[in-house]
Amino acid sequence: MQRIRSIRTVSIVALVVAGIIAAIAILAAPSFAASPTARGAPVPKPPIVKKYIRYGTARKKQTAAYCRRHYGQRVWRLTKPKAIVLHHTAGATWQAAWNTFDANTAYNGEKPGVSAQFIVHKDGTIYQLMPLTHRARHCIGMNWTAFGIEFVQEPRAGKDGHWMDRQILARTKQVGAGLRLVRWLRYRYGIKKVDVVGHATANASRFFKDRTGIRNAAGDWYAAEVKAFRARL
Repeated sequence: MQRIRSIRTVSIVALVVAGIIAAIAILAAPSFAASPTARGAPVPKPPIVKKYIRYGTARKKQTAAYCRRHYGQRVWRLTKPKAIVLHHTAGATWQAAWNTFDANTAYNGEKPGVSAQFIVHKDGTIYQLMPLTHRARHCIGMNWTAFGIEFVQEPRAGKDGHWMDRQILARTKQVGAGLRLVRWLRYRYGIKKVDVVGHATANASRFFKDRTGIRNAAGDWYAAEVKAFRARL
């Protein structure tokens, strides 16, 4: 009889322990599950061709000096990016834009020259122009925290920036590649959809800042076209 009672006692204790373990597992499960899905389902990286512009010691020093003047940060590295700025090249080929960025010609009396992290060609090819840890000078007030994406699109006499961006939006391969790129960058860095902005709308970004008081006066990617792009994300 004593042995039977001992067995029952052990069984009850085992059940209680098992119940406690199960309860702990249930309580802990949401915190473990939330981490991998915090930014939604994984987004695959699109095909990207690396075609780096020259970004040596001189350009790094120029970028750091520019960032000190405009943002109060003597830094050339891009860390924890929070935004994406859309542009168009105002040229017919990706090579022309790449050559301009690689030349590092002073713009508005300052170096480094203009550049961007990506160019998206009309045929949907995505070119990466520098490591994603490097700042590019593509948008006043935003270079400290934003990736720049240039879509190849040439101007036409009598047509404005709205028309140019609508050509990009209507070009299936190009806009499709751009959307895949932005989705991947958003997922990888946790960038919110509202922080995908146009060059022409960047002044209104919550991340815009410039210590010298200058602002963008750009004609690429106005609010209507940015809204249309975001709607497809």
